[in-house]
Amino acid sequence: MDISIFDLAVFIFCGILSGIFSGLLGLGGGLVIVPLLIIVFETTNQIPPAHIMHVVVATSLSASIFTSFSSAYAQTKKHHCVLWDVVRVMSPFIVLGTLLGAYLAGYFSANFMRWILIVFLFLVATQIMFEIYPKSDAPDFSRRAYRISGFIIGAFSSFVGLAGGSIFVPFLRYTTGDIHKAIGTSSALAWSLALSGGIGYIISGWNVSDLPNTNLGYIHIPALVCIAATSMLIAPLGVRLSHALPVGVLKKVFAVLLYVSAVRTLLTVIS
Repeated sequence: MDISIFDLAVFIFCGILSGIFSGLLGLGGGLVIVPLLIIVFETTNQIPPAHIMHVVVATSLSASIFTSFSSAYAQTKKHHCVLWDVVRVMSPFIVLGTLLGAYLAGYFSANFMRWILIVFLFLVATQIMFEIYPKSDAPDFSRRAYRISGFIIGAFSSFVGLAGGSIFVPFLRYTTGDIHKAIGTSSALAWSLALSGGIGYIISGWNVSDLPNTNLGYIHIPALVCIAATSMLIAPLGVRLSHALPVGVLKKVFAVLLYVSAVRTLLTVIS
């Protein structure tokens, strides 16, 4: 299936929004990419309806490989906020959980994955709107608990197409008591999640016969290239804007947009 100039422009627009919101609000780009790609693929008929959610999730995770790597590098080089001991403990189990989730996703319908996304969007929007965060007092979190948590987060994230930032940051803020270290460590963990998720969706979609020739497994290559390249270029602008704009107000606006995306997806499932 041929990709039009309009399609490429839409993918680039997705990358621009992802980069801006990632840098501006410190949130994972998947929260922007997933709802937008659902709309794009539903309206352009590029992807068979039964595979839209799988392609959206796979493409979103794959795009996060590049953005999370860039973020983790910056956090390590400039801010030294990555807790590498936590990364080493959690990453292998994040990879296992993500690969399992990507494999199992091939056995679930697109509507089931939409229901998971709807619930998650409502939860994240509510957390952002009302600034619900766990207490900052760090409990005595064992290595075993980190491993189990990594496996669960990896498996769940592979269903909703996020690199885990919206889950990792509150979780690590709870376990470490330091929001800056939570954000930095989240970036490093998100990279391993995104990479393993992308590989998992290549494998699980490899023998799906009715996907377009622009796909590698479930990953839509033109969308991946446009979103990854654009979001990495634009994210620094979002960071600069975060120092000039009322971020508290923008977070509430973003939360409203997530509510709208969740309601739209809900209406799609019901109809």
